[in-house]
Amino acid sequence: MTVLPDDSDSGLAHRIHGARGLGVIVLTSGGSGALALLLRTPGASRTVLDAHIPYGQSALESFLGGQPDQACAPDTARAMAMAAFHRARSLEPDAALFGISCTASLVTDRPKQGGHRVHVGLQTANRSDLFSVELIAGARSRSEEEAICDRLLLNALAEAKGISSAAAPVWRPGENLAELRCQAPKHWQELVLGSRRAIDARAPQSPDPESRARLIFPGAFNPVHDGHLGMARVATELTGLSPEFELCIRNVDKPPLNYAAIYERLAHLPPSSRVWLTTTPTFVEKAEQFPGATFMVGIDTLERIAEPRYYGHDPEARDRALLRIGDAGCRFLVFGRSSSEGFVGLEDRSWPPLLRALASGIPEHSFRHDLSSSELRLRRTLNAYTE
Repeated sequence: MTVLPDDSDSGLAHRIHGARGLGVIVLTSGGSGALALLLRTPGASRTVLDAHIPYGQSALESFLGGQPDQACAPDTARAMAMAAFHRARSLEPDAALFGISCTASLVTDRPKQGGHRVHVGLQTANRSDLFSVELIAGARSRSEEEAICDRLLLNALAEAKGISSAAAPVWRPGENLAELRCQAPKHWQELVLGSRRAIDARAPQSPDPESRARLIFPGAFNPVHDGHLGMARVATELTGLSPEFELCIRNVDKPPLNYAAIYERLAHLPPSSRVWLTTTPTFVEKAEQFPGATFMVGIDTLERIAEPRYYGHDPEARDRALLRIGDAGCRFLVFGRSSSEGFVGLEDRSWPPLLRALASGIPEHSFRHDLSSSELRLRRTLNAYTE
């Protein structure tokens, strides 16, 4: 007679601890019952390396390394899972590792904006998966919605460990669990695991960048818009070089990129252009990786390069970094932007002399685009709430 595994949450927790794999769990809302169950079930140290509950906005920003557009959103769940995976790697780099996240918007004691949602992220070395559902508002109590989060989180853990999951929660009419799975190419995995610093996103056998004159366009490209493409076109006309886009997967002041986010941004960049994926968050590191390059930047980025706070509040450390960028033969091509003061270009700000010597500006009459990626994301968020 075949003996079926215990389908209860408790039975699943025992089976999870009996399987290979260690990881970090991070929760913002929802899933706390699953975490408590895992910790009180014997063998928890075979599953849980660390756990975080960054419930407040500032705590979540600190955990992610940057501000998410929304606390409860698919992109945030994926970023949380990737940040958890990186945390796991810092603790046990040679183990079979995972990062698990849960962010939810559930029954509360005050009026809610938007629906009742649950997003569970799963990150391993080779995949970025997401499990999302929108619940019927008012159909369940808080504890009943919490139970759904717990089951989804435990089932994601079962997947991470390669064992059978328990039955899915009982859904109401109109509720559907979306399972979005994303497998990464091997060279992307090598980048995330630290064996490479830069790869051509579209070429599995890509060589390391060589030293030569080149036009590098670093950015988040979230989303890609006409302004990015216009900047690339103007820079090409000015320099005669084809633009090479650069996506850094762990950037300063931004949540880490997961594989699904990389696929999404890559799909909207010009298919004929080279796109580098890197682990070079600072321009000193970019200059070392791409010697001889001209970096296309907006004036906001140049202002951050000039700020001593990014160098331990030490202007001398900033100047030493600028000397290293110059010694690598690199320069900045700077695009202006609109502000409350009007259009602001390179000549409208004072700069540290070493930085000014490395920078050339694009005048307003050559290029101006006033809509930013952050404004486009805000519009997308507002539209999601009003649909």
